[in-house]
Amino acid sequence: MVSTKFASAVAAASLLSMAAAESSSILLIPTPTASVTRNAMDQIGCFSTGVPLEDHGPWTFQTAGNCQPICLGLNKPVMGLVDGTNCWCGDLIPPKDSQVANSSCDTPCAGFDQDFCGGASKWWIALTGLTKNKIGNYDPKSAASSKTGVPSAVVTAGPSTVVVTASDTPTSDSKKSSSGPSKAGIAAGVVVGVVGLAAVIAGVIFYLRHRRRREVEEEYRRQAAANPFVSGGKLHTSNSSMTDSRLDPEFMARRASNGSIADNEDYSRRILKVTNPDGH
Repeated sequence: MVSTKFASAVAAASLLSMAAAESSSILLIPTPTASVTRNAMDQIGCFSTGVPLEDHGPWTFQTAGNCQPICLGLNKPVMGLVDGTNCWCGDLIPPKDSQVANSSCDTPCAGFDQDFCGGASKWWIALTGLTKNKIGNYDPKSAASSKTGVPSAVVTAGPSTVVVTASDTPTSDSKKSSSGPSKAGIAAGVVVGVVGLAAVIAGVIFYLRHRRRREVEEEYRRQAAANPFVSGGKLHTSNSSMTDSRLDPEFMARRASNGSIADNEDYSRRILKVTNPDGH
């Protein structure tokens, strides 16, 4: 139960945060926040885009008379109405090439259906009367060049007009950087060299270990082959040195050239032999 309530609270918080994020992209001003002096509005016409104006949200009773003081309170000389409900304010009129027929802005205002407040994705643009100075149209090309910091120049040659930017002509610095060695290439070469050196060292170590292991194995084989021969020799010597218990120790002290012994005789005890003094 507690986990369900906690999950519901988290979901509600996430929805609120999403709503706040969406509303933060639009400075919602449904009605004027201050009473300001208003001059007559100058109608410009219908446009297919509201750029560079900013949307300040819809209102149920939207009219041109409600949108004008909102833009005046923001110190904006240009106002726009779209979809019959939304009020837009800005410093420049939308691009001149985005202007369309006034009949495209045929959506009645939500607060007074006898007037038109733009159209379906069409903006009715008017000047708020904040200043008597001339207000220019927004130029996307100039805005793009100002963002990149690259100056541009308009060159007219014959019937054609060309916009030339500084980026179109290479500078001495760019030539120098292009002709010089690439830092990324140098770094890649260093990395490849280090990896290659490590591979060579690893190969040498592996070869030495393999060679040492082979030498140890050969030595072990030689010792294993020599051990039976040595042990056999010792066994033969020990067998040859064995004595027969039947032999008289005195007889064993004699030279081996005395001859062999008979197997049916017992030489372990001495036999007294009586001899006749006269030799019989």
